[in-house]
Amino acid sequence: MIPLKKHLFNNKNIPVKFSIFYLLTGIFGILSLDKFIKIFFQYNNVSEQGPLTIGLLFFMLMGLLVFIILNHMQKVIKRIDRSYNDLKEKDKERLMPYEFALNNSVDGIYWFTIDAKIVYLNDAACNMLGYKKEELLGKYLEVMDTNFNRKTAKDVMYKIRNTKNWILETTQRRKNGEIFPVEVSGHGFSYAGQEYICAFGRDLTQRQEINKKITNINLELQKSLDEKEILLKEIHHRVKNNMEIISSLLSMQLRRAKDDEVRYILKQSKSRINTMALVHEFLYLGENLAYINVQGYIKKLIEDIKELYISQNTKLDVELHIDELIFSTNRCIQIGMVLHELCVNSLKYAFKENRENLLCIHMREKGDEIHIKIRDNGEGLDNIKEL
Repeated sequence: MIPLKKHLFNNKNIPVKFSIFYLLTGIFGILSLDKFIKIFFQYNNVSEQGPLTIGLLFFMLMGLLVFIILNHMQKVIKRIDRSYNDLKEKDKERLMPYEFALNNSVDGIYWFTIDAKIVYLNDAACNMLGYKKEELLGKYLEVMDTNFNRKTAKDVMYKIRNTKNWILETTQRRKNGEIFPVEVSGHGFSYAGQEYICAFGRDLTQRQEINKKITNINLELQKSLDEKEILLKEIHHRVKNNMEIISSLLSMQLRRAKDDEVRYILKQSKSRINTMALVHEFLYLGENLAYINVQGYIKKLIEDIKELYISQNTKLDVELHIDELIFSTNRCIQIGMVLHELCVNSLKYAFKENRENLLCIHMREKGDEIHIKIRDNGEGLDNIKEL
């Protein structure tokens, strides 16, 4: 009876030949039972052996009933098993896209209980850590992250549960003992009445190597840029020095010249050279090698022109009304030369000794244009209409 029970209830895939066997056995049993009853009543006295007869009939009927019940149960089990397998296949097909997405994720995905026990991890996590799934399931967080112990692992699980968009940069340990950097983000959730933590781990090894390469490249570029800046400063310094040499040579000729017109031409040439040299001086001394602050440049330019053209007995006040403007080297030279000519004209003809002289320079930016206006309180020209 025990082997029959084991065969009927534990073997869910009973072959068809056994079903036919059970059917034939049942038919043979019914025919044999009928013949046995006739023989039994032919050679036995029912009145004398009534209890025995009833008992035998009872056991025979019970045996037949048990056979019918077992046969029916076998069919029911078979139907249930078929339905279960069909449902299992449908669920497998339905969950296949989700399982594919989880296992092919770039990030390692872990599920922890609130006490930091690992209950699920995807293929990416296994590949990242070098473990098989069965080697980590049921283990605790500190197995792969040595920064935590039993207590701190629980603490961090509660922190993740209570923190929105929790994120941490830490290190993890592979099966071979290698330590690697990882960025972990986590969220808490509830399922079937139990709290879990879902964590996403991303290996930062490649990112840190790229950042290191970028840092080294930036250092090399900065070094090259510094060398270039030093070279450009040196060039501007040499240009300025060369122009000062030319200016000094003109000063020597100016001292020797006797003719007033020649002296004026030499003085004017020297002033123009100083105007250009001043641009290179600002570039050499400034922090930016491409642009110059116009306010500082014009202020120094006017001082140099005053020193060259105004005597010590002439009192001159200069008012500058200049916008915050940044110009390139070429543009500064252009503006400087224009201002030089206009200012020299005022200093030469407008201002006199023993009076209050005033020179006003206005420079405004209007759209794409630069407007320059120069005013002075000089006497002007009486015969201007004849000029």
